[in-house]
Amino acid sequence: MNLFRSEEHVRAWGSFDPESAEGIMPVRDWIRYFSQGRMRARLDPDFVISGASRRPSKDEVLADLGRGGPYWGTPAPPA
Repeated sequence: MNLFRSEEHVRAWGSFDPESAEGIMPVRDWIRYFSQGRMRARLDPDFVISGASRRPSKDEVLADLGRGGPYWGTPAPPA
């Protein structure tokens, strides 16, 4: 996983999969995605059990970023 590469570099990579193109985001968007409560709590002992309660936060952040659909495992954002 190359999170911090330019989009041009990622697309030129020999193993680039065009179906993963939706996962290409600017660093500021990744920071926002990984700053949500679900990500901050992943070392909590009850993380797996209580994960469903944090799901709306992930969906809301992805919707705000204009992301969603099968790649993200969420409903597609409104058109």
